[in-house]
Amino acid sequence: MAARGGEIVTELDDVKWNFAHHAASSFDRTDAANASPLYAWLARCASLDKEILQLVLHATTKSMRPHMLFAAVQYLLLSGVQDELVEFYPNFTIRPRPHGEAYPYFRAFCLKYAEEICRLVSTYGVQTNNVGRCAILLPAFALVAQHGGYRPLAMLELGPSAGLNMLWDRYGYDYGAAGYVGVHTSPVQIHCEVRGERVPALPKKIPKICWRMGIDLHPLDVHEEEAVRWLRALIWPEHRDRAQLLESALIIARQHPRPMVVGDMVDRLPEVLKQVPVEAILCLYHSYVLYQIPEPIRARILAQIAEFAKTRELFRVSFESAREMGQAALELFWYRGGSEEQRLRLAEGESTGRWMKLSVQ
Repeated sequence: MAARGGEIVTELDDVKWNFAHHAASSFDRTDAANASPLYAWLARCASLDKEILQLVLHATTKSMRPHMLFAAVQYLLLSGVQDELVEFYPNFTIRPRPHGEAYPYFRAFCLKYAEEICRLVSTYGVQTNNVGRCAILLPAFALVAQHGGYRPLAMLELGPSAGLNMLWDRYGYDYGAAGYVGVHTSPVQIHCEVRGERVPALPKKIPKICWRMGIDLHPLDVHEEEAVRWLRALIWPEHRDRAQLLESALIIARQHPRPMVVGDMVDRLPEVLKQVPVEAILCLYHSYVLYQIPEPIRARILAQIAEFAKTRELFRVSFESAREMGQAALELFWYRGGSEEQRLRLAEGESTGRWMKLSVQ
């Protein structure tokens, strides 16, 4: 049992709340391009269905149980399971049936494949590798390079999953009137709308990287069919542009290795930090990762970073979930002498990188 708002709630109550309040608002956004009408409806219906809620009691990512359930269902559909449910998915049919009629079919599918769904949600996590977020991260990386005197960067990503965002220097970025930077010939071309009066200070060229590494408890292999299917399944059915971006990023990832250290961040971070070339600018970064980690563990990770900063200067770029659903804050932390010398809130951005708005300093 757990406490919330002064009340004692069971784990099933918590799952119900998760579906009814968190997931529905996440999928049902005012910005139609970022919404999922199908998932919003299914989440509302599932929040009242005890049998369905029980399927995700043991999901690996408890705060994201609705996403896990919907990904597991879509994973099975992508694997070739034949069912009428596909008629409601925009990515499976040109003219999907009204989402308001979908729940009986969804419920029947979940109960029919309950065992497999339970296996999937207890095996995989929410590992979207949304490369659109690289458009939000890039201005922060450029600022790190500037502060470091434009020496080569040593990039360390926390929780990179398949490592698609580790290859951010191989993508092209279109910020509309704010400008373009990156690789014009890359199959990955990311479009990011700049909102507000201020525009990001884009570098003339992508900063040079001399070393890169990722730490992940369960990294996904882009050469394994099941792992790639899970990445595809995490994309909401209405988001065809994100699906295409993923396919393009997979092409690059299969051509360029992404060094990974497998294990818990708390256990592996100190040893990985010692491997960073001394002549490089050290930049740690993470997006939609730390907010999923329990606060005590998160505090230990940040303490390890501060401890290492006693021996050398380093930067940390954070793009983590904000209070406003579907948005995140881009922040830059500058460590010197074992403490945080400067913390800059650079921008706010849509969770998938569709837009960003610079903060007023």
